[in-house]
Formats: sequence, structure tokens, C-alpha cells
Amino acid sequence: MNVDQLFADFPDNSRVWLYQTDRALNDSEIETVNSELNAFVKEWAAHGNKLWANAAVINPYFVVIAVNDKLTPPSGCSIDASVRKLKDLGKKLNADFFTRMKVTIQTEKDTAQIPFTELANRSDLEEISIFDPLVSTLGELRSNWPLKIQESSFKQFVNS
Repeated sequence: MNVDQLFADFPDNSRVWLYQTDRALNDSEIETVNSELNAFVKEWAAHGNKLWANAAVINPYFVVIAVNDKLTPPSGCSIDASVRKLKDLGKKLNADFFTRMKVTIQTEKDTAQIPFTELANRSDLEEISIFDPLVSTLGELRSNWPLKIQESSFKQFVNS
């Protein structure tokens, strides 16, 4: 899904949370996640104040939730609610949206997920980009995602 179209009304400084799955979601699962997240963000609030938010699957491995926190900042409770929603979706789909042991990479041919421990052993490091799950703003997501490994925070794990 095109991030610019999905979040066209959101400024670059909008806060984002990325949730990486432990496997690629299929088309039916993507529809389910998008439908449930759409309903969730329509009701999402912080201390009774509606959040200006949107959420969607942006590739088979990632869900993004974005909030224009300059209008209404999310609270700890509202963030917890979003985490619970992703955990519930994970149970429903038998997917882990909180995986930290895998990385998602993009080669010239495709997007794939590999165990984190295999990243340094790749012979094609110069050609691959990585989807960094630590992106924190919509501007970063729009302009630096995916990013060549040598330009990312992951370079420390592949340089000897």
C-alpha cells in the first residue's frame, strides 16, 4: 500500500508505530487486519479525545499506525490499547506482530524475511535494503524506508 496515499492528510512529523509480523500475511489476512484496524482507529481516543490516526498493512510484513500527535497526543493507555489490538489480531491470525528475531529485507527481486542472525552472512549486502522497524515519524517512513543497509542503524551488525 502506498504510504503517501494512505496518510496524505498527515504531516511528516506524525508519530508512527511499526509492527513487523513473523511471516508474510496473505491477501485475506491483510484485508482482515486493514478492516479491524480501520474500525479501531475510528474509535481510538486518548482521555476521551479522538486521535487523528490511520493504520494499515503497508507490505505483507508490516502494519503501521500513524497519529498526528500535534492535534491530540496519544496517552499511555491509548498506546496500550493499540498494542492489545495487535496482540488480539496476532492471536486471531496465528501471527506474531512483535517479532524481533527476524528482519525484513528487499532485494532487486523481492521482499523477504530472514532470521536476524543471518543478516551479516549475506553475500549481497550492498544490494539489499532493510525495513527498519524503529522508524518513529511518518516523514522517515516516507523518505527512508526501506533503506540500504549501509545507511541504516543495522550497519553496525554487518560491518566487521
